[in-house]
Amino acid sequence: MLTLTQARDRAAAAESLSPVRVSLQDGIGGVLHSPVRALQDIPHVSTSAMDGWALTAEPLARTEADRGWALRAGIAHSPAVRQSPLHPGEATAVLTGSPLPQGTHSVLRAEHGITEGQQLQALSTSPDTAPGRNVRLAGEECRAQDLLVPAGAMLTPARAAVAAVAGHDHVTVIPRPEVQLVLTGEEVTTTGIPAPGQVRDVFGLALPQMLTQMGAASVDAQRLGDDPQVLAATLAEVAQAGRADLIITSGGTAHSRADALRPALEMLGASLVVDSVDMRPGHPVLLAQLPRRKGPLYLLGLPGNPLAGFSGLTALGVPLLRALRGIDAQARTRVLSATAAEPLPGARRGVRLLPVRRCPEGMRPAGHSRPHMMRGLADADALAIVPPRGVAAGEPVECLPVPGQHAQESIWDG
Repeated sequence: MLTLTQARDRAAAAESLSPVRVSLQDGIGGVLHSPVRALQDIPHVSTSAMDGWALTAEPLARTEADRGWALRAGIAHSPAVRQSPLHPGEATAVLTGSPLPQGTHSVLRAEHGITEGQQLQALSTSPDTAPGRNVRLAGEECRAQDLLVPAGAMLTPARAAVAAVAGHDHVTVIPRPEVQLVLTGEEVTTTGIPAPGQVRDVFGLALPQMLTQMGAASVDAQRLGDDPQVLAATLAEVAQAGRADLIITSGGTAHSRADALRPALEMLGASLVVDSVDMRPGHPVLLAQLPRRKGPLYLLGLPGNPLAGFSGLTALGVPLLRALRGIDAQARTRVLSATAAEPLPGARRGVRLLPVRRCPEGMRPAGHSRPHMMRGLADADALAIVPPRGVAAGEPVECLPVPGQHAQESIWDG
């Protein structure tokens, strides 16, 4: 049986998905395989920062009493219109974002100008006749070929926008994984109050949203009973279809005669990457590779008890998804450092993944932390990694954020 650290390292060592060339819109959420460099200067021409007039350096008349510029005929209707060069003593109307004609010295904002016929004068108090006032210089944001977003960075909406400004329509990214859920259990019901011997489905409800927040592109689900042969045939069909990048199953991961997953994996010739983890709850979690033509397909098998299953997802699913997405190796198994606000009890063997709530003093147990329970996880911000000896109040403790809960990783990262 592997330690939690060993198991997480193995999950994090999964090979990233192959890069794809996609539109900027479709690439959002992917990890850049190639850097984004500016295809031109930004701005690519000098533009106006104000509605007003582009001025030459010298006014038409040099006396203070009659200091002004000759206005070109016409009104600025669009910032897309490019104008011919300015002659000495000339001014022309411009809009915010308008390319400035050659010979522009500064831009006089509209509220600082006085027009009389075809003459323009500036208020004596206006600073806008100083060189470069209200001018956005070509290349002031970046120069052509400047690095804007490095390879390995997440393509966020803002980064996609800067790539568009730089002239890109497409990017090469490691795509977000397509996940197929295979939910097992004859006793599982999806609606109403369960009858004796039945349990309500929690994985089909919660996993799609959790996985989406973990970076999955899409999540499809199907439900089966507990027949190993049916399960093996279903897994083989998913693998052969070639659409899924990851299969996640729920239930049947232990070694009893009622557990279907391990016999099904044996039928398919799957190899086990992680075969149980020395943690409580969730120790029967497993990670396997299914053979297929275009390369191995990972399968994450979650225990059927709710807290055990979600503990397995948090412990192994998070680093696995990060690896498939091509996220930096050091970030794949990142934990969060916190302080125990009160004693955190350990398990009799292995580490305990204890649901905890964040409070000003540190981490407190959320309660209701037995493998079959959900209430503690619902109140938790994280799972504390508690060694067998426990953690005393005031001692440091490492934590794993619970996917989809109210304390998101971006808040914790600081």
